[in-house]
Amino acid sequence: MDLKLESPVKAVKGVGEKTAGIFAKQGINTVFDLLFHFPLDYIDFSTPADGIDLQQKKVYRVEIENFRLSRIYWKKLTILNVNAKISTGTGPPKKEEKIRVVFFNKPYLSDFFRERTAPAADPGQAGKKTPLDNGLSANTGEKNSSVYLYGQMEKKPGFFQLSSPMVFSGTGMPAVQPLYHAISTIKNGTLRKLMGNIFAVLEDDCECLPPWILEKYGFPAIAAALSGIHLPAQYNPGVIDRLKSRFIYREFLFFQLELQYTRNFFKKVKRLNHYVIDRKVKQSVDANVEFELTADQVKAYADIVNDLKSDFAMQRLLQGDVGSGKTIIAFLALLLARENGFQGAFLAPTEILTNQHFSSAKRFFKDAEVEVLTGSTPPAARARIYERLLAGEIDIIFGTHSLLNENVRFKNLSLVVIDEQHRFGVSQRAALYYKGLSVDLLVTTATPIPRTMLLSLYNDLSVSLIETKPRGRLPIITKIVANRARDEFYRRLKGKVEQGNKVYIILPLVEESEFFAELRSIEKETPYFKEVFVGLPMGIVSGRTPADRKDKTLAEFAAGKIEILVSTTVIEVGIDVKDATIIVIEDADRYGLSQLHQLRGRVGRGGQQSFCYLIPSVNISESGKQRLLTTASTDDGFKIAEIDLEMRGGGIITGLEQSGYLDFRIGDVKRDREVFAAARRDAASMLQDESLLNGHSARFLEQVKQKTRSINFS
Repeated sequence: MDLKLESPVKAVKGVGEKTAGIFAKQGINTVFDLLFHFPLDYIDFSTPADGIDLQQKKVYRVEIENFRLSRIYWKKLTILNVNAKISTGTGPPKKEEKIRVVFFNKPYLSDFFRERTAPAADPGQAGKKTPLDNGLSANTGEKNSSVYLYGQMEKKPGFFQLSSPMVFSGTGMPAVQPLYHAISTIKNGTLRKLMGNIFAVLEDDCECLPPWILEKYGFPAIAAALSGIHLPAQYNPGVIDRLKSRFIYREFLFFQLELQYTRNFFKKVKRLNHYVIDRKVKQSVDANVEFELTADQVKAYADIVNDLKSDFAMQRLLQGDVGSGKTIIAFLALLLARENGFQGAFLAPTEILTNQHFSSAKRFFKDAEVEVLTGSTPPAARARIYERLLAGEIDIIFGTHSLLNENVRFKNLSLVVIDEQHRFGVSQRAALYYKGLSVDLLVTTATPIPRTMLLSLYNDLSVSLIETKPRGRLPIITKIVANRARDEFYRRLKGKVEQGNKVYIILPLVEESEFFAELRSIEKETPYFKEVFVGLPMGIVSGRTPADRKDKTLAEFAAGKIEILVSTTVIEVGIDVKDATIIVIEDADRYGLSQLHQLRGRVGRGGQQSFCYLIPSVNISESGKQRLLTTASTDDGFKIAEIDLEMRGGGIITGLEQSGYLDFRIGDVKRDREVFAAARRDAASMLQDESLLNGHSARFLEQVKQKTRSINFS
């Protein structure tokens, strides 16, 4: 039977109901979905190792001498010990090394090795049983066939050993074998077999990219590209990467088609909420702002005012470094809405951040009705908030995703601020648009995004930058503390606390981990800190701390009842304690540059000189040293973001390594930024001239149009 890329995965030979169910849970429903599960790596059998390599996995061509299968019944364990020899060196003459190969719980391999065992030294012993502790036989057959083993060689006393390597017969075997990441219980070997079954019958000329794109970039047809990725005739990383770039481009192109169309659509949404910025409003703004704004803040505020006075709804990103004063600008925008008789909403991703903003808002908004709604809000209070929002009795509401609940309805919602630690999608924006008429949107982000990335990542939003920090803020002094000097450092730090300094101490783990045994944890270090800081009030918070206790501890720290806060990175964003002046980051080399910069931003928020101390882990890597030196050399978040972009291929923008970013399956916006930029340009051309679309891309764009038009603004 011929297979198409859009055929259900159940049509693949070897995929039964159970396997199809496993695939479905992973979002693999079609043949193309499965083929999009690209190999992690490849094994090249055409060039086996010509010597023992103890540093990395290698392919070894060996001859089997004998084997022995043992069973340990009380442990339900089978052990297969294989003695083999390997020719090393480029010779002649070649040197032979004896190696041992060990397999656990793979007794079926005994038949494989039996057929490939070299002749016995004494022919009279062939076929006889060798005394074993369990009575099984180590058969010595008559065939002498090479076996390929792929694994990590270890040096044992007197011999070399391969433990649980991958085994290949070498007979009729492709020179290059793909290695896949297991999908649940479906292992690498099964996936290789399924991929082979697909390409044996795949007949598909379905093309998602227009012909002019294929010609422009020299991309092969889709089926040929997939075959070259999964079943390459030769191992050529450059060729394979080129084939993959076709699918990376495809992801980026269709993302940009949706992104740019959506932006253009929103830019054309007519304004229904008309703002008046007269003398009275300006006086109200002046009354609420108790300090002088920086030039960047003034410019950002002017951008927002111009948006609100324009004929179309606002779609703006407000981006700035930690401590640059973005929140005050967002508050001013909400104040403009309130002064014009509208309601505003402030959406934040966590309760800690929401409550922090709410606390600041109560001080800032002198005459406005301000409220907060989170998952912890009691049912009775929640119901009352629903009533007051609908009646227009609440001017500004702060909340988490609870604001997206269908029971949350407004009398006249006009402005939404999204404090974005990860990027909210179109559907989440739409959930708020439904709650108002032609709602204006202001998105803020605290982590500086490299200037080279801004246009690509936020092509659907106008951008305002705040680069300068408020007047009176001193640069944070950052120092690296040698691990050997840790005890002396903390003894001196106690003196600093006794002099009135408020301190954060950041640890990477909550409790000890066998996987990260060398890293420090709150569980292990708390007794140490209690001994060092004896007599000083100390609090502890982590992601596992109940919300009410966490909020209470943070409030006590802010109020000065607690002088030392031991925490994980849960305080990375949204904690604004003005008189906190010292932060200590343990195992600091294990964090990314952007995260280190975010953590450092918890201090230096008042007028006092603040310090950041970086204590590296015991086994610091060269890249870890470079990150610490970079962090110590500058507190310019934009510069750090640019360096981070160059140092790392992907994963560190606004905490992206935890949450993922833009949900690309194989593309990486930073690593593949040139491909991303090309896709952005091509998408713009296709939207300007839809004759450049082919059937597949035209259908996709029509779906985007239908989805976007379904958003009701009236």
